[in-house]
Amino acid sequence: MMKRVFTALLMGVMLCGSGCTTSPGAEVATEPVDVGKTIAPAAVVGTWRGVIPCADCPGINYNLSLSADNRFEETMIYQDRDVQPYTRGGTWRLSKGKLELESSDTRSPTSFELAPNGELNMLDREGKPITTALAPMYRLKRDTAQPEENPALWSKKRELGVDFVATGNEPGWSLEIDLEESMNFRTLPSESIALETPVPDPVTEGNKTTYSATTEAGKLEVEIIKQPCEDTMSGKVSPYLVRVTAKGINFKGCGMYLGDK
Repeated sequence: MMKRVFTALLMGVMLCGSGCTTSPGAEVATEPVDVGKTIAPAAVVGTWRGVIPCADCPGINYNLSLSADNRFEETMIYQDRDVQPYTRGGTWRLSKGKLELESSDTRSPTSFELAPNGELNMLDREGKPITTALAPMYRLKRDTAQPEENPALWSKKRELGVDFVATGNEPGWSLEIDLEESMNFRTLPSESIALETPVPDPVTEGNKTTYSATTEAGKLEVEIIKQPCEDTMSGKVSPYLVRVTAKGINFKGCGMYLGDK
């Protein structure tokens, strides 16, 4: 039953235009798909992530894994809602310039087109591009392993004992955690807030781990939530959403473990 409910919600979301609430029948402006182009399978194999619109929540963390044997796994995590993630699997194929997902729990396949910039654009239920103001939110980016993007930097931090790193924007901030020693948080570039505290015992509940410490300089609370997180400026996707409260001020960003955790 829950899978059917979430599938219906996703189909409703995919049909929403600007100002849509919960009506799954809302019309979406579309344009024809170029069916003359071809896509090599290697161009789509991998993991794709994005945050797509949600009718009654801030957004849906949408993750799509495409394997070389034409199997897929799709996961949707509803932000700020106390519901279990929705996951389904099935097969994928390339047909007439489009990527199509086929599963036993949906009547028609979910489809995408590969954009010239390398992104996957989600198409509407009729297989046409979405052209409303919400169209940019239906774009998926290929997941990249951040440690491989700057291996020298992450290797150096590991040598210094850093186990977890996180960053955020507007305002900029950074967090480094040495699980055996300390937590170090600072705003960037001014460092108007800079806190370093011993690492307290973690409190784990579901997919969330919380660290809370108080020093003479102020209180630092860190929540590390295991769910994909997209950087608001670079678009890069990290495996953890991070919320920080430093001296009573709230910050939000993305993070990752530098080890095998």
